[in-house]
Amino acid sequence: MAFPKTVKTVKTVAASLAAAGIAAASIAYGTAAASAAPTAPTLVDTELGALQGSADAGVRSWLGVPYAAPPVDELRWASPEPADSWEGVREATEFGNVCAQGTAPMPGIPSTDEDCLYLNVYAPEKVRGDLPVMVWFHGGGNSYGAAEQYDPSRLVTEGGAVVVTVNYRQGLFGSMSHPALDEGGEVTSGNYGLEDQQEALRWVGENAGAFGGDADNVTIFGESGGGYDVCAHLASDSSAGLFDKAIMQSSPCTSDWAPSREEGQERDIAIAETLCPDAEDVEACLRGLKPEDLNAATVNEYEVQPVVGGPVMPVATADAIATGDINDVPVLVGINRDENQLMTGGMEVLSGHVMTDVEYLPTLEEQFGHLGAGAAEAIAAEYPLSDFENPAKALAAVQTDADWAANLSGTIDALSGQVPTFAYEMAVTGTPYFNEFQAPSWDMDAYHMVDVAFLFDTTMFADRRAEVEPLADLMVKSWTTFARTGDPDGRGRWHEADGDCDVRQLTPEGARTIDFADEHHLDFWKSLNA
Repeated sequence: MAFPKTVKTVKTVAASLAAAGIAAASIAYGTAAASAAPTAPTLVDTELGALQGSADAGVRSWLGVPYAAPPVDELRWASPEPADSWEGVREATEFGNVCAQGTAPMPGIPSTDEDCLYLNVYAPEKVRGDLPVMVWFHGGGNSYGAAEQYDPSRLVTEGGAVVVTVNYRQGLFGSMSHPALDEGGEVTSGNYGLEDQQEALRWVGENAGAFGGDADNVTIFGESGGGYDVCAHLASDSSAGLFDKAIMQSSPCTSDWAPSREEGQERDIAIAETLCPDAEDVEACLRGLKPEDLNAATVNEYEVQPVVGGPVMPVATADAIATGDINDVPVLVGINRDENQLMTGGMEVLSGHVMTDVEYLPTLEEQFGHLGAGAAEAIAAEYPLSDFENPAKALAAVQTDADWAANLSGTIDALSGQVPTFAYEMAVTGTPYFNEFQAPSWDMDAYHMVDVAFLFDTTMFADRRAEVEPLADLMVKSWTTFARTGDPDGRGRWHEADGDCDVRQLTPEGARTIDFADEHHLDFWKSLNA
């Protein structure tokens, strides 16, 4: 996942724990006509050859489909090449390899496989005509995670979409920017993972029809690191025409999320000096390293994000949006109301210590003292402990508003004058926590990453409580309706954003328009940063 840079004081701790239309809508949600439609085949012909998939519980799936040549040997740190065709029928019933990545908690899956450029396609079992296509880029800070962790069955069966989940190169394999890798005097390094995503989108454009999808109605969506990648494509000339709509979850595009080329090169030169200390040919040495050595090289650097100044992302997404140099497509962008509860909850679990009231002000002084004398006291007065269940939730609210909410507001302002922009906030209490980790001593709310547990079936999280199921239904419907029509409501009740007063809050009780700036104290933060 990717966090705004001003929460670096808690980011390291958190990383150790976390990763980690009316008629159209009625068709999507299962009218009698749809239920009576004939069953579609699981044997399909693609441009590269025939694929045999499987069907279960109303979903047809094709797993482990190659969309690019294996990026191994001389193709390590090279732009992706098209995948080879095959003769006969290729079985597509098992996931492809997880892309090489080191050891990390959710959403990481340790792997040393570089042959990993595979995608998965999910489509309704019943034939429904040309369906919207949704292409998912998973989170994990462009360093961890895999497509197989996200089962989009509800988006398929309830939302009536064809969903494609994509593996793409992670960590140094996807974002290495050592100058020795640049080719022909041009800057070609640093964006390999983003280039993989572009190649996957080209595959979708050529093959969506074979699965019942509409190649002229493709939505890219992602969460955290994957959502920031969507920002990169939104701002990239080289991604123009590859998609028609964009959804960014917990990834406000105006955040300072990606390192500069200078920062990336400084990091990667230092890595090369460690791994290839006496090499006369640094490029050859780097290309000859074992994947496990490259994984280990960033063990103390949780995120290795794409580098600004690469072929896909020549300038920072914030700068591209500010100058209006973006692709003209509708956008849905938002955050979770309590993003940083992931950090404060993670600190409690890792330390074994429950934050006390007397620690609140000193923690504010430590994290926000750079804003000047009296800043911590002013924050404590704006966010009094009496307003919160405990000091950890108070601190999380402060951090969330200072970074996530402020950046979402800036993103709304920057995008809304240029493209159709819809903004949301997910708000819910008592959400499921990660299966593999001890939960904090208090119930978590809408923390960073939990939104994926409402859109996908995933073993990363415990089961949702029955009380929050209406929110999952609302999000699935909103996301797929946006993919189909460019309007997440389909009935005109969700207005295009024209400032902070047009943010739609999504809750188990339904959706309502809120004054986002007021709820997140944005005027206070503007005055504090003045």
